[in-house]
Amino acid sequence: MSSQRSRLFLPALAIVLAGSFAIYRMTASHDLIDSARASTPSVVAGMAQSSTLDTAAQAPRLAPDFELKDLDGKVHHLSDYRGKVVVLNFWATWCPPCRKELPDFVEIQKAMADQGVQFIGIALDDEGIDKVKPWVASHAIPYPILLPDTKVAAQYGEMSSIPVTYFIDRKGMIRQTFIGMRQRPIIEKAIAPLVAEK
Repeated sequence: MSSQRSRLFLPALAIVLAGSFAIYRMTASHDLIDSARASTPSVVAGMAQSSTLDTAAQAPRLAPDFELKDLDGKVHHLSDYRGKVVVLNFWATWCPPCRKELPDFVEIQKAMADQGVQFIGIALDDEGIDKVKPWVASHAIPYPILLPDTKVAAQYGEMSSIPVTYFIDRKGMIRQTFIGMRQRPIIEKAIAPLVAEK
């Protein structure tokens, strides 16, 4: 009789343990995401790569102006770039998709600067200039990298994932937004019609 109970008890115990482990894994996964969001407010790298998150279909809106310092302490206003096509990229050095697309940004900036295209990066690293400045110097980024204040990300919209890239026309209107990394041909395709507008 005891051997029969053992045969029934062991499979039941295995099922209970498997269920408990599954619940633990799901809880740990949610805790990891929550922890990442808390460490960099409302920003989780690579959590959303789908084109369904693009806001390209939204009506153009005026890009919020800002007053932010670059890595050398120089103040930049978005309005300083009125008349140019601005590609405004929210990113961080710890974000693999962000790092992957930066070489394309560098090449496009060099190729299209004489057409009035201006890339601007806003680095969201918690460590600020101490982390960002040496990283940018070692990667020879030729366009301004700015450090955020407490409100700039909120002004542009909640960022549950980075990179986030805004395409701003010569009149200062946001015309397209990409959430997640994009390949160079897609970036160039988004820029081209804005360059053509005079």
